[in-house]
Amino acid sequence: MYDILIIGAGAAGLTSAIRAAQRGKKVLVIEKMDRVGGTLAITAGHLSGASTQRQFNAGIQDTPDSHYDDIVRICRNTMDPIITRKAVDLASSTIDWLTELGYSFHDRSPAIIHGHEPYSTARTYFGKGDVHPRIQEAGQTILHLLLPLWNEQVKSGNIRLFTRCKLKQIMVNKNSVVGVVAEQGDHEFTFTAQHYLLTTGGYASSPSFFENFTPGISRLMSAANPASTGDGIKAALQIGAMFHGADKQMYTLGGIELQPGSGRINFWEAWARMSNSIDRKQREIYVNIRGERFMNEYDWSVDQRERAMMAQPQKKCWILFDHRSLCDGDSLVPQWTTDQMVQESYREQAVWQAASIRELAAKTGLPQEVLEVTVAKYNESCAVGFDSLWGRTYLEHPLASPPFFAVLVYAYALISFGGLQVNGELQVVMKGGQTIDNLYAAGEILGAAATSGQAFCGGMLLTPAISFGKWLGDNL
Repeated sequence: MYDILIIGAGAAGLTSAIRAAQRGKKVLVIEKMDRVGGTLAITAGHLSGASTQRQFNAGIQDTPDSHYDDIVRICRNTMDPIITRKAVDLASSTIDWLTELGYSFHDRSPAIIHGHEPYSTARTYFGKGDVHPRIQEAGQTILHLLLPLWNEQVKSGNIRLFTRCKLKQIMVNKNSVVGVVAEQGDHEFTFTAQHYLLTTGGYASSPSFFENFTPGISRLMSAANPASTGDGIKAALQIGAMFHGADKQMYTLGGIELQPGSGRINFWEAWARMSNSIDRKQREIYVNIRGERFMNEYDWSVDQRERAMMAQPQKKCWILFDHRSLCDGDSLVPQWTTDQMVQESYREQAVWQAASIRELAAKTGLPQEVLEVTVAKYNESCAVGFDSLWGRTYLEHPLASPPFFAVLVYAYALISFGGLQVNGELQVVMKGGQTIDNLYAAGEILGAAATSGQAFCGGMLLTPAISFGKWLGDNL
């Protein structure tokens, strides 16, 4: 019998397996895909933690208490206090462990990042390969760091791996798991161990899961790993596990559906920078399906923008700008040059251009008269230097220089916020409040809401995944 059976070889599963195997434990890992890594292949790789050695070296004073208080502020105290407290307390040792392993920190980290609502202190970390222009390698820094440790334990025989192996059922007798059933091709296997750890990830690529558990979702736009379909959650629900947090789902801004109807966003290939005006000045306006502006495009916080976008019909909008705005400064889509933006407009799939606002409305399907009034009022605001509608202060780019452009963007799911309830020992909690003695969970299967509440708190999904995986590997 194996000491630990880990289901899912992403950030949490890899880390847990490595740490347990280094202690001499016999570990069995089953993985749905044909390789290990999970969402490490697509994540931005952001970590966060207080009181780290790297902060100390940079003269940054920070504490886990301050980190916790920042999370409470950002998410309005909607996170799980026990799990979040455990996460912030473990974060510094996790980041210091990665440092000892030779993690190649970017020179700018730790930093204050404005892609989501920022922390008050520089406590976000990322690798040299996790930023533009090497953006296509994001998240792989950690995977490349862990793989040699993983391969060493596999070679030694302490870790045994089954790939293309999908969890089907968790078998329980009284208060313990006695085995799991998994499917590999046409064959079905039953695996047993002393302890069982669910690290199968979330469900952000499953439209049916969203339809069943997330209120108000009409059509899922996703940039998540295609394997994120909630298999571990479904299996746990079958044995009576408690599921919560789906109602706190938040969405990322600026998704561009390059293949209409696909429901897929590839943010490493194309995304619109509309989350803040710190990284890039917003020269555009945003209109909803009614052709109306619905937010302050320049001055509002990231959190305000995210919530305003979530309130729009179909969680989508059009970003409008003219030729002058196109050429005057950083590109709206960081992966595209000005010429690429123009070329995309010829496809008329996600970007359009026209000689007039009326023609642009006709091409996009927006209400012509409403859109013309919206643009006219915005241009009047630019002329007088005051936006009476939304209070925007940066008004240097009226839409007055044809051709005019529109980019259709969506709020999309990169991660899922609902997940399994666990206690402070990371044991899965049943609907009656009791726990299964030998069943644990870590990673996105807990749901982003556990450690971020109804908000995006930088680094508070990947860091807890590694931290909890490491803690379980050290203690089971």
